[in-house]
Amino acid sequence: MKAKNQHIIFIVIAVLLTMVAASVIQSCNNAGCTENRNAVPLAAFFNPLTDDAISLDSLSVSGVDQPGDSVLSPAGTPVSQVYLPMRPTHSSVAWCFAYKWKRLDYPELNDTITFDYTSMPFFASEACGAYYKYHITHMDYTGHLIERVEIVDSLVTNVDKVYVNIYFRVESSDQ
Repeated sequence: MKAKNQHIIFIVIAVLLTMVAASVIQSCNNAGCTENRNAVPLAAFFNPLTDDAISLDSLSVSGVDQPGDSVLSPAGTPVSQVYLPMRPTHSSVAWCFAYKWKRLDYPELNDTITFDYTSMPFFASEACGAYYKYHITHMDYTGHLIERVEIVDSLVTNVDKVYVNIYFRVESSDQ
């Protein structure tokens, strides 16, 4: 009987150790976390006449009054989307869209998009950590070559999706 009790105790200890080990491994696993751990709105570019997605190769996107090097997209690289980061310690951010085509490379044609927003710290989980969510409360833009800007979703989370649609004036084949 004593050997049977020792065998049962051994099985119970083995099961408990297995459960503890599984718990430790699971808490170190980030598989349940979203790949993007920051809330950064993605902006996509469109033709206002057709609503088709477009790619621009001579567009430079940079921050206005941003610290350090804030060029998000240098001219010369085709781009159809760009991430427009927000700063949790501020309530607004502005981005300059400079057109580097020979006929359009004039500072007075640059466009600016400004977002006003509130920052909300969000604790996802122990394994995934915390990040800021942003709620866009107002948006303004100049209309030199940008025809319109639409906010697709005003609550910016860490889900990697398009939050802003930007419609650029484009030249038709008969112009």
